[in-house]
Amino acid sequence: MTTSGRYYLKELENEGYLVDTEMKTVYVTAGETTIVEWKNTPITGQIQVTKTSAEYNTMNGWPAGTPLPNTEFEIYEHRSGNLADTIKTDKNGVAKSRPLPLGRYKVVESKSADYYGLDKTPIEVEIEYAGQIVKAAMTNKSLYTNVSITKRGYSEVVPGQSIKYDLSGIGNNSTTALTSFYWRDTLPTKAVRLDKIVTGTYNVPGNYKIVYKTNLSSEYRTLADNVSTQQNRVIIASPAALGLASNECVTEFMCVFGVVPSNFRQVEAPAVYCNVLSSLTGGTKFVNQADVGGVYNGQWIMATDRWVTTVYKPGKPLPRTGY
Repeated sequence: MTTSGRYYLKELENEGYLVDTEMKTVYVTAGETTIVEWKNTPITGQIQVTKTSAEYNTMNGWPAGTPLPNTEFEIYEHRSGNLADTIKTDKNGVAKSRPLPLGRYKVVESKSADYYGLDKTPIEVEIEYAGQIVKAAMTNKSLYTNVSITKRGYSEVVPGQSIKYDLSGIGNNSTTALTSFYWRDTLPTKAVRLDKIVTGTYNVPGNYKIVYKTNLSSEYRTLADNVSTQQNRVIIASPAALGLASNECVTEFMCVFGVVPSNFRQVEAPAVYCNVLSSLTGGTKFVNQADVGGVYNGQWIMATDRWVTTVYKPGKPLPRTGY
């Protein structure tokens, strides 16, 4: 037990903190607890991350080595896993942490710069002494966005004939997911009437919706809902099946998928069947157009393909010749 009296305290060592060399005077009364408060300044350093482009970016034209602004990182304490700081690169591609206590940390990219892929591979660093700036250099690969669709059909038809269009190459070829993904077929209504749709299948499980417009309505109507990407279906879409008016016809239909991942693509090819109007004259040409699209970072990524068909109508037979 400590006897009453005056005592002097001096800090000798405090791991991770600056030693307070000031002598403190403490008055102690026997049998009582005397509380001494000691505030210490932690020994700190900083983490600095430099982010650059790993390659030429076709979307913004930046060459390899360009500093990347607006890339965000989260810094976690290695031992506890607690979030220690969140930092973002400036126009020079440099992000600096606040002063952090000595120790090991894990740096994880949480948001990439526009048009660059997110790299969540953690980097481990350690601050070992006071005032140290631990530097880490990182690169990001360019983000590539691309969608595709190919449309093929008959090159020549006769009036009143059924025509089949085959679609292929439908897919999200991007290195990132796209939102609002769709593919659409726009019909040449002066030449054909929609009859049926073969949906095809896709490589990612899910459901989608098929909607359509007519010449008398600018609003989309639902043709089929909760269509499985894994099931190839035949959907009858003739004017009679849809209950259209006598002067009404489908002008376009669209398959709406919503969010699709990178490399989303068709497996079994969709097809569109139409009936050629019997009133067409020989030599008439008509164009069927298909397009596909999706959104990345508020920007539409789209592709279009067209197929031209010519109407063949036999003329009168040649007169007989001979003796």
